[in-house]
Amino acid sequence: MYLTDLQKTEEIDLTPPELKEKGQLTVRWLLGEPEGAPNFEMRYFSLSGEISTDWHSHEWEHQVFVVAGKGKFKNNDGEVELQPGQALFVAPGEQHHFICSGGQFDFICVVPKGTRACMVNDR
Repeated sequence: MYLTDLQKTEEIDLTPPELKEKGQLTVRWLLGEPEGAPNFEMRYFSLSGEISTDWHSHEWEHQVFVVAGKGKFKNNDGEVELQPGQALFVAPGEQHHFICSGGQFDFICVVPKGTRACMVNDR
């Protein structure tokens, strides 16, 4: 067994220097291969202000659970509002990004092990 705590997990600031005045994006890698997880990695994202992840796609799925705040998910089919308590499945190859709606937007994202790629943009 491995037990961790969100507040004890290192917070990594992924915000490019040129976007720091617009907001912030951080990630905390809660569980993954280094902790002995053989298949999946769990990460906790916090976006604030006018920040979004890059418009991108990849070969793996995500499973996302919104913890706090409000944000949006955008893909080729459009955009949906996200709020705490909602869960979202992002299919492999699906072009997408997550957008902070101002304030704070926190979500848990589960991905297959070995897929530690994170990107950030302004809205």
